[in-house]
Amino acid sequence: MSIEQQVQVLNALTQIMHDSANGPYEEMRCVFEHEVYDGGWSVGSKYSFVRDGLFFSELLDDPEDRASSHVHKLHELMRSHTGGDWRKFVLVIDPSGKANTKFIY
Repeated sequence: MSIEQQVQVLNALTQIMHDSANGPYEEMRCVFEHEVYDGGWSVGSKYSFVRDGLFFSELLDDPEDRASSHVHKLHELMRSHTGGDWRKFVLVIDPSGKANTKFIY
């Protein structure tokens, strides 16, 4: 079940990124940072996309900050499933919607 939950979270993050591009793109990329500290956690993001060969770096269009909750949920799912405690990951999406992830520990 955990793998399916992880895929659902990644799909939700991909949708936020797609909606934030507000149009076609050649590639989207977001670096999500996750930090746990006494009594809490925080998430940061650096979002960019390529359109017509031009690079755009913008904020995610996510007024309710759903991405932070999704990133924290993904971190907790992966930690409980594999014991992995990554501090950031890169999510790259191509125009067909294919995702590639890289976790940094």
